[in-house]
Amino acid sequence: MHIFLKAIKHYYKKEISRCQSCSMPLIYDKQHLGGNIYCSYCHDGESFINNGMTLGDMQQKVDHLLRSRHSHIIIRIYIYLRLATLKRWRKL
Repeated sequence: MHIFLKAIKHYYKKEISRCQSCSMPLIYDKQHLGGNIYCSYCHDGESFINNGMTLGDMQQKVDHLLRSRHSHIIIRIYIYLRLATLKRWRKL
């Protein structure tokens, strides 16, 4: 049971600390600037790297990356839908 709870805690930590632009878990970003809600691939600390990018562009980019990594279709759909809920793309 202890291993199961540890696994849940690990995945929960990844889920709540995702880049608010591309949804990548920040724990995998080796160049992440602490305190920033965006990964180093999306934001350089001053501004977005691809400032003209739209939500549709990001969805295509992330889907292409997930396809190249042979991710399951359920994960690709989940991330595709989740992107619209992130801070960069959310419409208030």
